[in-house]
Amino acid sequence: MTVKSKRVEQGEATREALLTAAQRLFGEFGYAGTSLQAIVRTAGVTKGAFYHHFGGKDEIFLRVYERVKRNLGRAAFIVHTSHDAFTGSQARTLGQKGIKLLHQQTDDEVWQELIARCRLFIELQTDPRVQRIALLDPRSVLSWEQWHRVEQEHGTLLLRADLRRAMNRGLIRRLPLPLLATMLSGALHEACMEVAHAEDAARALDDAGRIVTHFLEGLRVDAHDGSMDASS
Repeated sequence: MTVKSKRVEQGEATREALLTAAQRLFGEFGYAGTSLQAIVRTAGVTKGAFYHHFGGKDEIFLRVYERVKRNLGRAAFIVHTSHDAFTGSQARTLGQKGIKLLHQQTDDEVWQELIARCRLFIELQTDPRVQRIALLDPRSVLSWEQWHRVEQEHGTLLLRADLRRAMNRGLIRRLPLPLLATMLSGALHEACMEVAHAEDAARALDDAGRIVTHFLEGLRVDAHDGSMDASS
């Protein structure tokens, strides 16, 4: 290993330690309750090392938010660029069921999976640590542009793939796909917020799941229904 590659490796390890520490602290204490000093101390690095990788607490929160949203999106929605089999990290993320070829699934499996994934997206955000990072703090810490970009990249675009798949199977109406994904993603986000603030979270989660199912049922193709061309 060359001196340069070893230095790069050490830098990556330091950055990872900082992100891991920040995610744990932000999740447990929230943004306001976490100091930069606490992040540095928990990661076991110097403040100078912190500023080598991040401009401040706002920036490391953004990177943690991106990481959490990426993991949520990949855990809930299909991560694919084609209808090939899941392999490697995709199979590990989705479990043994994900190994099955997508094109071999029946229409009923595709439909039930779409419902299940939307409900799972809400369920995954019932953990208070996830809620602090993914739902509660971003609205006061991040700009709208930052929040929207992350939501699009790690939520809406992945949901769009599931909707496109159902649309191509003729299961849901051929509506403008980008707008449909954006509107459904927004509804899922607000459902997560409602569950996060509910006095009875279990009941709110159950209610949200049933409502999401009704929303999706409203998109089902009807023999007498007109259609619009979908755009990717």
